[in-house]
Amino acid sequence: MLAAVLRDAWRQYRRRPLAAVIAVVVGGLPVFLEPDEPLVAVPLAIVLLAAGLLVELFLVAWLAGVLDPAPSSAAAALATMRRTIGPGIRAGLLRAAYLLLALMVGLLLFGSREGGTLPESEQAKLAIGLWPLFAVAFAFLAVLMQRVVLGGERRVRQAASVSHRVASAHFPICLLIGLLQACGLVLASLLDEFWMLAVVSILLALADPYLIGMSNALYLRTRADQEPVEAGDGSLRPPRR
Repeated sequence: MLAAVLRDAWRQYRRRPLAAVIAVVVGGLPVFLEPDEPLVAVPLAIVLLAAGLLVELFLVAWLAGVLDPAPSSAAAALATMRRTIGPGIRAGLLRAAYLLLALMVGLLLFGSREGGTLPESEQAKLAIGLWPLFAVAFAFLAVLMQRVVLGGERRVRQAASVSHRVASAHFPICLLIGLLQACGLVLASLLDEFWMLAVVSILLALADPYLIGMSNALYLRTRADQEPVEAGDGSLRPPRR
């Protein structure tokens, strides 16, 4: 399964090179924007978060179209993005809640017992400790957006349930996706030089479409195992594991 997912992800990445450009513009270049005024920084952060979510919804649909027998166009992906903005926002909030829970656990395990600002060595220890916690949170939601965008699921709790089942059945693959996604959240606290942070941000943005492609491939290859199966008596039993 891992080899098939990696192969399908590369196929999507190779056939949609413009996806990497879009990801860098939205996710990589904003690192150079550092407004000092809170009145500018806060609205800018909100705009960037909204743009990042919209781009993610679009890329999920656009990249997955490569795997269809008749590849879909960018216009079709835009239409799908517009239809899924509502549930996509709710899915993004759910993912933020998972990450917040992981952060709270990390602070309890690796944070300072005395409060106050952590010394630099303790901050590095906290960042390294948070990496696997964030990765697990991402892993259990590895195909959340795919269920919303590609599966048309508008109930985010149901989409999360499907994502949990996929993660339980294919946890190593989902954890690999989660570890790579969590890199961007922890590297910022480990890098002191701005140029290093800028280079890493652009590299992570370049890799983002490939990670989306991995989630797309995993979701599509496990779709038959996600829905309840009709038993002989007409009742529904849980999907196959």
